[in-house]
Amino acid sequence: MRRTMTFAFLLKSSTFSLSRVSPAAAAAASNSRSGILCAVMQRTFSTESSPYHTIAITGSSGLVGKALLDELSKRESVNNKPVRVIKLERSTTPITSGVSLPEEASVSSLPWNPNASGEEDDVAIDATIMPSIDTIVHLAGENVATGLGPLGFLGIRPWSDSKKALILNSRTGPTRAIAKAVASSSNPTTLISASGVGAYGDAFVGSNSSPAADEDADTTKTTGFLAEVSRQWEDATSPAAAAAVGENRVIQARFAPVLSKAGGALQKLYPVFYFGGGGIVGCGTQYFSYISARDAARALIHLIETPTLSGPVNVCAPTAVTNAEFTQAMGSVMKRPTFLPFPSFAVNLMFGEMGKEMLLGGVNARPKKLMESGFEFCHDGIEEALDSAIHKETI
Repeated sequence: MRRTMTFAFLLKSSTFSLSRVSPAAAAAASNSRSGILCAVMQRTFSTESSPYHTIAITGSSGLVGKALLDELSKRESVNNKPVRVIKLERSTTPITSGVSLPEEASVSSLPWNPNASGEEDDVAIDATIMPSIDTIVHLAGENVATGLGPLGFLGIRPWSDSKKALILNSRTGPTRAIAKAVASSSNPTTLISASGVGAYGDAFVGSNSSPAADEDADTTKTTGFLAEVSRQWEDATSPAAAAAVGENRVIQARFAPVLSKAGGALQKLYPVFYFGGGGIVGCGTQYFSYISARDAARALIHLIETPTLSGPVNVCAPTAVTNAEFTQAMGSVMKRPTFLPFPSFAVNLMFGEMGKEMLLGGVNARPKKLMESGFEFCHDGIEEALDSAIHKETI
């Protein structure tokens, strides 16, 4: 009875008109009652008719996810509409259909399947809500800096074969499943999927290193585990871009390490430097790309609001620094000495392959697309970014 009344209300609503339904839906409606229901539902869930800009976020409990939620809470609108946020939370039960979204600008939660493989019938998100979503920001993925087991948080030689498989599989399968959900939606959707500046390899070390890499750089032959992960991760978004229905916009957000005292690398480095144990790692000439948590969140909203941006986008500050420069900046911001070096042999002994690639290797990325599209950084230098993370921000 309740469904019948709801259906009747939709038919009588002044905002509903079959003339504004897509031609395919209108043809279906003229053929059968089920077609009419499909047309009604398509119109009801259409993002064009919604008074809100709806953003669904995976990984909302992570460092970047929390920063994005905080930044969205400060915004009155996105794309000139109030924001409706859906936190997609991990679920171990099968994804069911027929859920509903709140009819107001708010933050709500819905389940998603983080173990989806992208194969047929292995869905990540309830298909019935997809036409209501304007943007999906996909940030979920296994932590690359921790190991497995009870002492995994220490990061001691973390990249076992099983951990590396988990890092890769937690990104490729779920991303492909989400991309397929976007492809099957009746309305165009923006998919922003996380990736990393590790796509450019780890060879940016010393005075003879390659120039800073922007989004035009060739990443097909870059070396390193993270480069290979990034290639497969970004390739997993391809179903959304290749969809026959609608004009989806797909962005691979290549994040540099995000500076925040609340998580990530800085959270681990902070107590080391605080107690005077900070110093240059290895030779100190390896480049380090970075971005403040606030700028990372602001950049994501810029991506949502800038329809000309698509494909890979470097989400990093415009001024990469060497490890020696980073160490000096940490000492300056924290007012601590930085005279205890961390030699290469110790890094290799403690952290193995991860240490060789992430600590002794270097990345020098340049945010060409962000800058050319008018994005303005709040923290474009390393000291400003560290000061924000350590003394000013709580995200």
